[in-house]
Amino acid sequence: MKRIIMILITAILLVLIQASPAYDLIRVALGAKPDILLIFLSFIAFRYGSFEGIIYGFIIGLFQDVVSTSILGTHAIIFLNIGFFIGFFNIKIFSRQMAAGIFLSTIASLIKTVLLFLLTAIYYDILTVSIFIRAELLIAMPLTMILASPLFMIFSKLAPFLYDKKGAYIDDSTSKYTNYQDDKW
Repeated sequence: MKRIIMILITAILLVLIQASPAYDLIRVALGAKPDILLIFLSFIAFRYGSFEGIIYGFIIGLFQDVVSTSILGTHAIIFLNIGFFIGFFNIKIFSRQMAAGIFLSTIASLIKTVLLFLLTAIYYDILTVSIFIRAELLIAMPLTMILASPLFMIFSKLAPFLYDKKGAYIDDSTSKYTNYQDDKW
């Protein structure tokens, strides 16, 4: 229960930061802004797996839909899919690698851009969609990649205190292989 409450509080704080007028100055200056909610969702899905990535992705997407001017449910569907796909990397990448945050945020940004293209192409004309996609691919994705590694490190340091149930996160994925010889005899 502690993890749910703390993740929701963190998500609400990040939504408020991302929706603030001061954060929108980045969009005015550069044409797009980094998506810190996407980085947070990538961290949560990577750390806790696909199932929790789906749940928190849908909730975080709904939070973002409420404060944005997009069609309700658009970000919820997109973030749900991102949480699902990023959760597959849970065991496949060593979590302390600095490049893990950059790699996962890049994958998440690409998934977001493709799904936004598919969903917005239904409602808007192709010129608006192409300008939007260009801003997402050429400006927002590099900014998100720059912020990904430091934010992943910050979230990793805070996770044992805020999100993990028993204090420190210990990866037990190798324990079934270390006791194989003992079980054989």
